[in-house]
Amino acid sequence: MSYKWINKNIEKTYGFNIEKFNSDDNRFHAIYFLDNVSGSLLLSKKYTRNTKFSSHEDLISGFLNALNLFISEIKPESINDEIQEVNFKESRILYERRGRLSVIAISKKTNLQVERVILHQIMEDFYYRFESAIRNFNGNIDPSILQYKKRLENTNLNNLFRFDIQL
Repeated sequence: MSYKWINKNIEKTYGFNIEKFNSDDNRFHAIYFLDNVSGSLLLSKKYTRNTKFSSHEDLISGFLNALNLFISEIKPESINDEIQEVNFKESRILYERRGRLSVIAISKKTNLQVERVILHQIMEDFYYRFESAIRNFNGNIDPSILQYKKRLENTNLNNLFRFDIQL
């Protein structure tokens, strides 16, 4: 359900757009699950019909992983320092990491706090389900990992954000 403000005069008068985010729309363009050691793409899920994200999963995930490695190289003194996000005008790239798993999302830049909570919950769920396959990854993607895409397709990611979570 979407609530849109019809009266354009208020928008013009006060200089801001009064519009609620449509809860049926996804906050993300795409989410990528990568093995942090090899840079291999484990799984990806596109949420947009935008042609920029079509059929280039390996290229995009390789670039995102390379960007993370580049940041690590230019800041070698900070062992625990890693990239958290990259901001653009209308989108952002968010990084979450646990062990060998990196989960990278390209978001529509709706609300950083909400996007982070959702991405973190996805990462935790994925890691919990496939911890053994991730820790022992040898280049072959376990078929059960590929089935996780159905879970992502059938889940409204916006429902993963709960207001009672302590951040």
